Amino acid sequence: MPLTKHLRVAIIDSNPALKSRGYLKKDGIPDSRVSTVTPATISFFRDIGAWEHIQQQRHAFFGKMQVWDYTGLGYTRYNARDVCKEHLGCVVENKVLCNSLLLRLQEQKEDIGKMIYPTRLVSLAFPSKSRQGAAGLKSPSTEAGSTGHTSEEFRSNLVKLDLSDGRTLYSKLVVGADGSKSNVRQTAGIKTSGWNYPQSAIICTVEHIADNDCAWQRFLPSGPVALLPIGSNFSNIVWTMSPEEALHHKSTSTEDFLKSVNHALDFGYGPHPNSSSIDYYMERLFSGIGDTAASTKECFEVPPKAIGLISERMAFPLSLMHSHDYVSKGLALIGDAAHTVHPLAGQGVNFGFGDAAALANIISDGVSVGADIGDLSLLSRYEKDRKAANVAMAAVLDGFQKMYSVDFGPLNILRAAAFHGAQYISPLKKNIISYAMGDRKSPLFS
Repeated sequence: MPLTKHLRVAIIDSNPALKSRGYLKKDGIPDSRVSTVTPATISFFRDIGAWEHIQQQRHAFFGKMQVWDYTGLGYTRYNARDVCKEHLGCVVENKVLCNSLLLRLQEQKEDIGKMIYPTRLVSLAFPSKSRQGAAGLKSPSTEAGSTGHTSEEFRSNLVKLDLSDGRTLYSKLVVGADGSKSNVRQTAGIKTSGWNYPQSAIICTVEHIADNDCAWQRFLPSGPVALLPIGSNFSNIVWTMSPEEALHHKSTSTEDFLKSVNHALDFGYGPHPNSSSIDYYMERLFSGIGDTAASTKECFEVPPKAIGLISERMAFPLSLMHSHDYVSKGLALIGDAAHTVHPLAGQGVNFGFGDAAALANIISDGVSVGADIGDLSLLSRYEKDRKAANVAMAAVLDGFQKMYSVDFGPLNILRAAAFHGAQYISPLKKNIISYAMGDRKSPLFS
């Protein structure tokens, strides 16, 4: 975005990873912290010139996905060919995403070292008469001299940031992108709503005999277990369970843990879904509705077995959180600082990059007409654009979490019907895929 190139930017982050300046080796052990990025996110990375750096590091595209229930009553297969695409998504280590953005930033700003403040925020002071709650950073002395105002008068219209190393910055706009426990959000006094799920997730990296090119997810009584390809013969595990189970699986022996993983992804808790007369009639009934999706005739497959654990097991609690406000005068929240969701669909990081793309567009629009990029009326356009979409997706994921947390006969049948519908109603299947890929705002019919 050439219009915003003149803006001075400060990155306040003490993470040592920000010192990285080269490509990460592809032949190293994959990190257990990964993200599944959608085609919409990939397009954003391409637009800003960062995707070419990801291509030089480890990443794994996948074109197929299988989702099924532990009861054995139903399953759904998805294929990128259903929507005439090559891929459904791409699994990338978080450190590769961050490193690629840094490398792109370095291409644009040779003095990137001067942009990064390896410290933390202590306090924020906002201009008066703002709705309480760093980009567009300016040198106060330069700006004051050009407008004829005093430095003190100029600073009174900026956000003041006090840092832990004793330095002070002044900015037209502060962007809080500092995670679910956002110091920026808390310091700005922005309230949140949400709740903790009675679940934790274990993540780790496992090894297979052969390559894995499919994303797998099975819903179990205690929560879903997902197996995501990360390149070569490695996959990432995201296993949701009760906190007590997580504590047990995190500390058990490697051999016992691998047995538990394979048990959860195979015959554990219930049988494999089998074709039945219901499948035959469902396929016949809905075969005339729209063009038949390629994956409709795909049979259930058993995921590849995990033969080795090659990373530490990490566990973290799960929660849903949403900020009452995304913006105030001189402030915008993006990503987990504004919202967190259940990881069962792997959409959290894509929400965050969607926020970043929307905010960048709004800032560019503001600069093009000479507006103050910290002006509340401008930033409110970002909030209006993103809040509705994020709330809708959070509600969908929360509904899935609740629906699959109950082992009750009639509800099990209802879930099976949902799986059958997604498998055999081609227009619905295609809409679900497009929604998950970021191409649609609703998973239902047009």
